[in-house]
Amino acid sequence: AHPDCAVRLWDMRTNGVGDKQSSQISDRTLRQSHKSWVSDVKWSPTDPFVMATTGHDGTLKVWDIRSSLPLHTVRAVSKKGEKALCLAFGDGIIYSGGSDCVVKQFACK
Repeated sequence: AHPDCAVRLWDMRTNGVGDKQSSQISDRTLRQSHKSWVSDVKWSPTDPFVMATTGHDGTLKVWDIRSSLPLHTVRAVSKKGEKALCLAFGDGIIYSGGSDCVVKQFACK
């Protein structure tokens, strides 16, 4: 978590060039990440380009990392001011839990 509320993907590949190793590190920031701290990030178990995030802004977002904008944003907690704290992928479902002590499920297709 970081106070800038952004989700970042770091690509740290090493390419062999002759006898030297050249490292390429790139920061791919996903825009409009969250309005408050990001609390959890999980990769989809079935799609290598999809991940989900939750944040202290009470939202759950689903991302395709080939885009810098979220595919979906849903309210993951019952009341304004509550925080979405964790998430998990199930079979066609994303579960999220928050400071409201409620586990919600969202269908994903």
